[in-house]
Amino acid sequence: MPVYLVLDMQVQEVTAFWDPSAKGYRSRHSVAFGEPLRVPAPFDFELDTSGFFVRAHDANGEPARDA
Repeated sequence: MPVYLVLDMQVQEVTAFWDPSAKGYRSRHSVAFGEPLRVPAPFDFELDTSGFFVRAHDANGEPARDA
């Protein structure tokens, strides 16, 4: 994979890994959800991460109601 994206829903950030080698990816960049992430070549575009936010849930696992 030339570019690998990981979404961490618990810390609400996305990481792009690129420049693969035999020992893993040599380069990476992380941003918090809501910030744009530049996805490098061969894709070469800016990813809008604003839609990745996780809605808060109450103690019963139900979506929290807006106050």
